[in-house]
Amino acid sequence: MTAAAPERLVLAFVVAATGAGAGGTVWLLAGSTVPDWLLPLAAVAGLVAALGYRPAAPPAGEPAPRWLLAVAVFVITALAVVLAHGALATPSRHWDGAVAWDLKTAALGTAPTLAQPLFRDPTVYCHSRDYPLLQPLLMALGDRWHVPGRLLFPAAYLLLVAAIAAGARAAGAGGRWTILFALAAAVTPMWLSPTSGGFDSGYGDALLTAWLATVALGVATRNLPLVLAGLVLAILQKPEGLPYAGVFLAAVWLRGDARMLRAATFAVLVGGMLELALQQDLRSCGYTAIAAGTVAGAAAAAILLLALDAWLRHHDAGLRARCIGLLLLTPVAIWAASLGAGGEGGVLGAHLASATRPLQRLDRLPRVCLAIAEWGFGRGTFGLAFVVPIVVVAAQWRTRTTPRAPLLLAWLLLALPLWCVPFLTSPLEDLDRHLRSTLPRVMLHWTGVIWLWTALQPILCQSAQRALGAREPNP
Repeated sequence: MTAAAPERLVLAFVVAATGAGAGGTVWLLAGSTVPDWLLPLAAVAGLVAALGYRPAAPPAGEPAPRWLLAVAVFVITALAVVLAHGALATPSRHWDGAVAWDLKTAALGTAPTLAQPLFRDPTVYCHSRDYPLLQPLLMALGDRWHVPGRLLFPAAYLLLVAAIAAGARAAGAGGRWTILFALAAAVTPMWLSPTSGGFDSGYGDALLTAWLATVALGVATRNLPLVLAGLVLAILQKPEGLPYAGVFLAAVWLRGDARMLRAATFAVLVGGMLELALQQDLRSCGYTAIAAGTVAGAAAAAILLLALDAWLRHHDAGLRARCIGLLLLTPVAIWAASLGAGGEGGVLGAHLASATRPLQRLDRLPRVCLAIAEWGFGRGTFGLAFVVPIVVVAAQWRTRTTPRAPLLLAWLLLALPLWCVPFLTSPLEDLDRHLRSTLPRVMLHWTGVIWLWTALQPILCQSAQRALGAREPNP
């Protein structure tokens, strides 16, 4: 029970967040007021899911020394307290947190409904009007129960650290290495930064990091509820969540995992329709509703995806056939998403309308790639998050060890091009400013997934143990 506590904690948190966030979004789209009892009901559902979950027993590993466990508990608790103080002592810091999130949280805290001027009167200023409302809604519901909604930020931090610890445990890293991985991830500077992007800064990026790590843990443990909840939460967190979830769907498709593909397709369909419907509703201030044809188109695209997957598996098709199928399905998925985003008025539609811009800006690509390397390895912003995976891959190459969790690796590799998309499509011409403000937050989204993938590779632990054993004198 104690060893499985991190995984149960993650499951309880994300099930509760999905119930309150997705359920509340449905209420908002229906033009109603979200009832206050939704939050405690979702919390009870999360608790029931966690207590009823029976995780698989991990491979036997070396137990952790008690002193190391005590140090880890002290350090992680202290950092969570610091983040809680930072979250509660001030409102959101920097522009996006103050105007894109806090104003909506205050409005929904007063009345959790869209029937108010901030959302319905186009003459009232509302920055990023079409942003998803998961974070403001969860915080507002907490405030209405006299629980500071900003405690969501340190709670998400603990969720992320617990997910990485649970991943290491699932890989059989042993108690010592499980704690060391959790500690190394917990002190990632970007997560603790008092500036934009840190967990207590009020931005939505840190929570997106936690939701994506939840998906990664679900893949590692074959826990489909975690995958479902993590994908829905990521989509409802920020607009970037939808393409991130779409890339995950592509990775599952290429791996040919039928069970995971069905779960991911359902999650992307539900989360995507909720987000796109809400986006269109907020952008139009409630004057238009999402067309029934869009819902039918998205459902048809999902059915086509699953039917083609079944056909390929029946004919034992290989990776080449799946790549061809992916190339054929991608335009259909983009078309369905652009319809849901309201055509050229949505974020995705705006990118489609300027489809020639990336071709005109290919000269930026080397600069962007160099900036990614600089942020990942040179500034210390992400600590060891990008360094340790290189060591792991080198150790696997030398020992010819097959990497674990190939689906996560495929997801990360497919996501890398997405890191360059904002700099090729954005109308912002000042590339230096864009690289300073946007790139670290885009990389932040994937830091939890990278840490978790690293924790799943026992090659690092085995190599260190062999090195230590080689140094011991023979009896």
